[in-house]
Amino acid sequence: MFSFNNPVEIKFGDGIFTRLNEFVEDFGYERIVVAASGSQVKNGVVELIESLLGDKVRGVITGIEANPTLANVESIASAMYEHDAHAVIATGGGSVMDAAKAAAASYMQGIDVGELFGHTDFSEALPIIAVPSTSGSASEVTPTSVISDKENGLKVPLAGKGLYPKLAVVDPELTFTCPPNITAVSGIDVICHALDSFGSVKSNPISDTLAVRAAGLAFRNLEAAFLEPENREARRNMSLGSMLAGLAFSQTGTTASHAMSYYLTSHFNIPHGEACAFSLDEWFVINAEADPRLHHHAKDIGFEDAGDLARRFNELKGKVGLRMTLKDLGIGQEAMEDIADETLKQANMKNNIAQLDKSGIVQLLERKRG
Repeated sequence: MFSFNNPVEIKFGDGIFTRLNEFVEDFGYERIVVAASGSQVKNGVVELIESLLGDKVRGVITGIEANPTLANVESIASAMYEHDAHAVIATGGGSVMDAAKAAAASYMQGIDVGELFGHTDFSEALPIIAVPSTSGSASEVTPTSVISDKENGLKVPLAGKGLYPKLAVVDPELTFTCPPNITAVSGIDVICHALDSFGSVKSNPISDTLAVRAAGLAFRNLEAAFLEPENREARRNMSLGSMLAGLAFSQTGTTASHAMSYYLTSHFNIPHGEACAFSLDEWFVINAEADPRLHHHAKDIGFEDAGDLARRFNELKGKVGLRMTLKDLGIGQEAMEDIADETLKQANMKNNIAQLDKSGIVQLLERKRG
């Protein structure tokens, strides 16, 4: 028995963003707060939103950090209170969308932003319209938000049905200005999301089908999007792959590669997608040993088996300039036990098919030492 439920309305297509006011009016929202990345200001997207929506835009919040903090969440929530907002439009990468989601829940449920990390009920939030400018996070279709706890050096995942956006407006044309390094670290996350979904104890036939399609699109198109930023077909396929992977893991959750990534990002400032990709090859093979269905998934994507997929994944990482080993990342052997300890603490590690103990994870890290 399995179930599948994703409530996000999706508008997908080249140029669909220009119909934003039509979508907003369909919902009847009159007072909008916009949360935007700096790149969306620089690229004129925020100005276009203001032009399309007119006086519906009551406040614009920028300056969201790459790993969003409680201070970022507070700035968005404060604007919601100031303008008695009907909805928030979040445009940018996953960081902006995650910060806006957390702010929307804080605002609607009256949660003090400083208490978010101790809160578990995120069943309600101000309506969120997500407009991604990168292909990778898939935050536009998921019920999760990851916020940095700077005080304790942690990344804290928040989850609840209220964190699903009301609407996702996915326009591949908005990704054309995404620079190659961001294209690489966000695009590799599409594959991480898809393969993590396979490795979940909650995987099901629908999530598996979505993940196969998503991974195939990313394997076939990431290099082209990296090398040719305005390759329309590659960008469209990466946007589609990202969204499909998000639909998959919105049901299954993420697993081991994400569990290991949090410490790499919070303590060593490794970009999220690259941090997940660091160990994904190892975890996919380990999970396939525990569940042979993953070999079949690898074949469905176009590879011989899980090992072949892992090898090709590392080849792709090299082609788009991503680092392979702890040495490449500038992380010494002395950090391995801490990485293992922190990986085991994560809830999404418990969601993983294969359960390694600390010594098993340290052995994995030894293989990745370089």
